[in-house]
Amino acid sequence: MIFVLMKHLWKYCLLLFVCISCEYINGSIVKEEVIVAEEKKSINLDTVDEFPSFESCDHLKKEAQKNCFFQTLTDQIYERLSVNDFMVSKTIHDTIQVSLQIDTLGIIKIDAIQKNQLTIDQLPNLDSLLRASINSLPKASPANKRGIPVATKFILPIILNVEE
Repeated sequence: MIFVLMKHLWKYCLLLFVCISCEYINGSIVKEEVIVAEEKKSINLDTVDEFPSFESCDHLKKEAQKNCFFQTLTDQIYERLSVNDFMVSKTIHDTIQVSLQIDTLGIIKIDAIQKNQLTIDQLPNLDSLLRASINSLPKASPANKRGIPVATKFILPIILNVEE
């Protein structure tokens, strides 16, 4: 009689253990889903962990690397534009907005160039000069978000002062 009772008790304990362990497994799955959802909320898609860089800037710290990247970009454009003698009939003071994109391979492309109508009329070949200066840049390292290369976009303002 005790043997039969122990046998049934053993079955009930096993059944109780299986039920509790199933609840434990379901609880851990929910926790993982919650963790993933919280992690997705914490990711800021408007920023990158590592900014795009040129090889000459790779040895620098984060903020200095960013400044070096923009300085190299600006110097290249300035050098390309300064060798041209612009002939204009009116003085031009304009801030040109150059929208740039760096893809996941580090290739820099111009998306758009915004300038006022006077600049368009007086310097019709300015777009091609800007594109040529960007195309002659060395290959960049792409930006990284959590160790993964990502495409980035930014606007580079160029202040243009040309006297007649």
